[in-house]
Amino acid sequence: MKPLLGAVAATGCLLGIAPAAAEPVPVDQGVGELNAVCVASRQAFLAGGTVRLRVKPEGRAVQVQRFDPVRGRVSDSGWPSVTRRGVGTYDRSGFVLDARLRAGQIERAAGYLGFRQRPWVLTRDQYGVIPTRSFRQFLRIDLVAPDRFVDLDSSSVPAQPSRCASHLLLDGANASIDRTVAGETTTWNLSYRLDEGTPMHVRSSLVVDNGLIVSGSAMLRSIGRSDGVDVDSFARWEYERPRVRLPQSRRVVSQRRWIRATDAAALVVDLRYLSASLEGRQTLPGLRRTARQSVREANRGHEISLRVRNVPGGVELSGRNPYTDETVAFEVVIQPVPTAVSRRTR
Repeated sequence: MKPLLGAVAATGCLLGIAPAAAEPVPVDQGVGELNAVCVASRQAFLAGGTVRLRVKPEGRAVQVQRFDPVRGRVSDSGWPSVTRRGVGTYDRSGFVLDARLRAGQIERAAGYLGFRQRPWVLTRDQYGVIPTRSFRQFLRIDLVAPDRFVDLDSSSVPAQPSRCASHLLLDGANASIDRTVAGETTTWNLSYRLDEGTPMHVRSSLVVDNGLIVSGSAMLRSIGRSDGVDVDSFARWEYERPRVRLPQSRRVVSQRRWIRATDAAALVVDLRYLSASLEGRQTLPGLRRTARQSVREANRGHEISLRVRNVPGGVELSGRNPYTDETVAFEVVIQPVPTAVSRRTR
């Protein structure tokens, strides 16, 4: 068939059939049509689909997101994570939980639990790596359906497919729209100014096939700044329900177990940082009062509790590693200067 199609194309050129030409479209008309396409595309994607994001047209996908509405699962290779309706999120990225940790501490925490690398961490009743209140809300914020690619909203703004292109109508957008129609395929080209704190010029292209957005590109450039935004993004959508697998249960730990392990791995650093924050105190009552308040705050959200006790001239901060049974302690004492200094004692 391919040689035949090529021959037909060549014959068309010989017969003088011109390729489809781009035609300008009034902005208000184009926005209305694109909003309708966004609604249809999102509805189709919510029946199941896959999106692949790239930074180069033919480059490797930097993020692949798959949505299976029947089983209620979304996998995202960008984090990576798997979010499951009615359960929560399996996260291997550590984007939130491990933000304070170094690579060596993560490796040590994994070792405490019998793993060579970070396991999947299941946080129940949390939907998305950056948590949302429900699975439905997670889909509105995190699912990269075509309308999310068009509207360029931040990840904290719920999807509004019925107005996905309405930002082209804003004062100062200086927008222009053209389209090329070839059979059932329409290619839309958009050019406009976007001012979200940093003024940017956006050029984007959307390919619509049989009424659904199947691919898109967006080039964002800062206006008037050489060190500003310079981002290219390319996306392709497939409207077919994929199979989303859950992590193997033997590679999954609860969020509570992981926090306990990371608390142990970071115990020395956390105590050193906490004791250093008390340095410079000039009165013993003030030092002890602040130490107790700081320990109470440090223990929130953690599984290994730090302790504070009075010692001559100051306080001792300590904690026990439950995996090694080692106790780590730092003293903060008032010196003759007088000002508080810290040192490790155990």
